[in-house]
Amino acid sequence: MKEKFLDIVDSLIKTSDLEEFASLLKEKVSYIKSQPLDFLIFSKDNIIVIFNLLKDFFKRKGSMPKNTFIALFVLLSYAIGKKTKKFGNILNKDIDSDLVIGFCIYLVEKDIQNYLKSKGGDK
Repeated sequence: MKEKFLDIVDSLIKTSDLEEFASLLKEKVSYIKSQPLDFLIFSKDNIIVIFNLLKDFFKRKGSMPKNTFIALFVLLSYAIGKKTKKFGNILNKDIDSDLVIGFCIYLVEKDIQNYLKSKGGDK
């Protein structure tokens, strides 16, 4: 199971050094934890863009934000699994919450970048 997950992650991020990527995700989450107000101020434009992306998707004006839906699914699965003690081996030993949250933020940021490019803007 762990190998399948890592293969999926590796194909999504297209990088050769998975440990470096995981380290960057953890650094990002630790920054968010230490400076939540700064992160919210910095991310207010991204929050508006993600709402516009979802609005366009539901009005059928844009493509499906697949990375955002994957991120939501991963977060919900992780939270439900942790709450119900399912997937105990995976959650307790192999994957920590900072890595999951950082990966989900990464996926949503990719959708934001793709949406801005499709709308003619760039970030």
